[in-house]
Amino acid sequence: MMKQLQNLMSEEMDLPGDQNRRGAFMVMAVPFLIATMGFLAFGIDIAVITMTKTRMRNAVEAAALAAAQQITDAVQTAADDIQENQDVGSAVQDANSIAVDAARAMAEKVARLNGVYVDPETDVKFGKRYQDASGNDHMIWGEGAKPYNVVKVIARKDNATEGQPDSRLQLFFAGLMDEKTAAVTTSAIAFIEARDIVLVLDYSGSMSYDSQYDAMSSSRLGKAPVEDNLDDIWNTLVASGVTFSDTGKLKFPATGFGKINSAQGVYKSSDNNTSVYYSLDLDEVDGSGKLKYPFPQEGKDYSGNLKGQPTGNTHKNLWLNYIQWVRTDSSPKNYGYKKKYGYRTLVGYLIERRKKNNQSEDLWRAPIYPFHAMKEGVTLFTEFLDGLQFGDYIGLVTYDDSSRVESVLNDDGVLDTVDLGDELITNRYTDIDTIQRHKQASHYAPYTGMGYGIRDARELLQSHGRVGARPTILVMTDGNANRSPSDWSLPGSWNWDEVTDFNGDGQSDYSTSSRDKQYAFWQAVEAANLGYTVHTMTVGAGADRNLMEAIAKACNGIWIDAPGGATIEDMQAQLLVAFGKIAANVPPAKLLADPESDF
Repeated sequence: MMKQLQNLMSEEMDLPGDQNRRGAFMVMAVPFLIATMGFLAFGIDIAVITMTKTRMRNAVEAAALAAAQQITDAVQTAADDIQENQDVGSAVQDANSIAVDAARAMAEKVARLNGVYVDPETDVKFGKRYQDASGNDHMIWGEGAKPYNVVKVIARKDNATEGQPDSRLQLFFAGLMDEKTAAVTTSAIAFIEARDIVLVLDYSGSMSYDSQYDAMSSSRLGKAPVEDNLDDIWNTLVASGVTFSDTGKLKFPATGFGKINSAQGVYKSSDNNTSVYYSLDLDEVDGSGKLKYPFPQEGKDYSGNLKGQPTGNTHKNLWLNYIQWVRTDSSPKNYGYKKKYGYRTLVGYLIERRKKNNQSEDLWRAPIYPFHAMKEGVTLFTEFLDGLQFGDYIGLVTYDDSSRVESVLNDDGVLDTVDLGDELITNRYTDIDTIQRHKQASHYAPYTGMGYGIRDARELLQSHGRVGARPTILVMTDGNANRSPSDWSLPGSWNWDEVTDFNGDGQSDYSTSSRDKQYAFWQAVEAANLGYTVHTMTVGAGADRNLMEAIAKACNGIWIDAPGGATIEDMQAQLLVAFGKIAANVPPAKLLADPESDF
């Protein structure tokens, strides 16, 4: 029975037409298998292409960043090389051009180390990224884009010739497809990030200390350098040709004022101020009955308007105050100028006793130190940024007893005018420079409210900073913070061990019990907590270097010390170098999406 059943099944399996059905199945299966194998081959090749492109992309990103760093290195080297009176803009342009060869070589090297071929001549491109008036970003490429702030590196595998470093990619399953190779190209752009920089400048009275008589001490600058500086101040004021606002009479005639007609001065032994006044001929009048030798500064009223040429008792009292100072003050006495009435003591008196702008409206014209060195440094700073053209914007905050954002110049008696309007952080470098060059030490007030200045800078960046720009603050001082809000104290959560543990040993490396310094430090840390970089700069012997260094370290900035030297020229040179270093301290390059990249 079993054998019969097996025979029956065998007969059923060999029914007529079965061979045809098996043939039909094979006809249908072969195209399906071919398609499956094609899709599999296609998928594998796509994976290979993707992996290759990813490797190439990683290599060009590293190469672009390294190439951009060559530009920033060249800019920083240019800052070290710039000297006074050099064409800063040309120096930066030259540095930028010199960096091109180094950037090409670096891009090729980094790509090669990552196993990717880059032709340094054709695959490394340079350009400039900038914002238009509406705040939209644009990029231009080639020679017309100098100075460069963008580097693009391209990696290609598109050469049809086999065996070359940039040959097209061989496909693993090319035999099953029409295409045997694939062209692979990718690129990366690195750009040097623009900064919004707020300068926070010390306008306190101590910024004139190096031009005062006490700077003649052997422990400071010495007598000869200060005397030379006083002569320079006098000659500068004479050369300015400035006149009284109402009479047109010269304020600083080259012939002097009566018997005040020499640098060393005429000696008058009298202890009576009025007698000295008359003996110096300061009471003389001309044929029209007008004073021959009016006191050389007008002063300003509460509205900032010039008062006009001093006359009558005002004129006399101003000269009497000068005579009293020369006769009795320890500063001229200690350095051989007691009772000597001349250009040096007159200038010294104005700087020490009438330094505010509403008292002596023309001291901004003169090279009074260290204030003048700071002004020269800011001028170099603005020229450097203008030549750099990396898209940096700047703002200006000044501080003394209080602080303010500087945006307007419309002083009575000053021809230059500026109004930044709402552009409180701007690329109008010349306007910022013009404003600061018309200021003087103790322009508004004599004390040092550093924390107020840092606060205003932080708030200015919050309200006027550009999206995508690196917010940066530069604080410059020659003295100690000595003003802060009377009702302020450090927050209860403040811990110096956490904030200033710079070496990682769990202990603070800086702390202070001075509320004025605490306020400055706290304001800087508040800015750093917002992601702002805070650089600091100190000048002169009296600066609190520990405070300024600690602020920079706590706020991811750099601290530059310009301690001064044996001469005024030393101090000025140091400040010029310091401002140049800050200007050249551009942020590290960042990657930027390439709109032309296909990956």
